[in-house]
Amino acid sequence: MFVQAGRHVVGAVVACLAFALQGVVAYAALLVYALVTGTDTGGPLAGPFLVLLVGAVGVVLVPLLFIPASVIGEAAAKSGRLLTVWLAASAAAGALAMVYTFLVSLATDATIATSLLASLLGALAVLVPTALCVGVSRGALKLLPGKPGDALG
Repeated sequence: MFVQAGRHVVGAVVACLAFALQGVVAYAALLVYALVTGTDTGGPLAGPFLVLLVGAVGVVLVPLLFIPASVIGEAAAKSGRLLTVWLAASAAAGALAMVYTFLVSLATDATIATSLLASLLGALAVLVPTALCVGVSRGALKLLPGKPGDALG
């Protein structure tokens, strides 16, 4: 039981780090766009604050999105195949991300169209971290002794 929880936590930490890395890539893309179009780059602290904000969001998403999605994927895929677990976990993570993003955007008085677009982008933003979460948690299982059905795995 504790080993299963531990491997999901390891996968979720990797997902959080991947989410923060996506923030760095997004900032670099925004910086290149600002430089090409000649618009304001946001100042010297824009990059570190954006990465800090995305990192904080990633930490919040660990217990609210990545761990539940990974557990749902494991429970939904009785066969235990990696692709099946990944698809089920991605569907759960995408649905959770869409709901969370939609609720936050509605709380900030955004229009319905903007809320729907934000929900779609939120669902897309969690696909790669979810894949890493599932892959790492499954890989952590392979490193442990015993079979997946044992008490340890």
